[in-house]
Amino acid sequence: MGTPALMWMNGREVRFRMLTQDMKTPARPGARRVLERIGRLVLTYVALFAVTWVIITVMVHPDDSYTDLIWFGLGVLVITGVPTLLLALLAGLAHRHMETTTFRATLAFPMIFFTWPLVGANYPEPLVFQVLCQIAFAAYLMPVPLVPEKWSPRRR
Repeated sequence: MGTPALMWMNGREVRFRMLTQDMKTPARPGARRVLERIGRLVLTYVALFAVTWVIITVMVHPDDSYTDLIWFGLGVLVITGVPTLLLALLAGLAHRHMETTTFRATLAFPMIFFTWPLVGANYPEPLVFQVLCQIAFAAYLMPVPLVPEKWSPRRR
């Protein structure tokens, strides 16, 4: 049958030590995995923002040109999107013991607050759709937690 260090499983020779060895999780999360999740965070928000502003340009009255609305949307991305992404990044990295639903609900209001420059817009569509964009990102699309290895939900 072979040496005791070897076993046969499904016609393959497998080392016994490989079967009994515990899989240890790394003490620190892999930098690559964290960077992938941060990249997913940024790409998800930018894609959602782009879709939101395409909808806004279609719904706004035709007296403004589409290029002017797209430039306005890029300005709003700088004013609204950058603080939103920084908040999501910093809160996501600091998130350790909160349940995911509570964490998302806690971040939704500050993300909505970042849309305050749109209150002075000529039309209501930019404000309404940008608020919906922020809520959708905070409530559903934001990857939580950013560092899953260090996350432990608090039980009540």
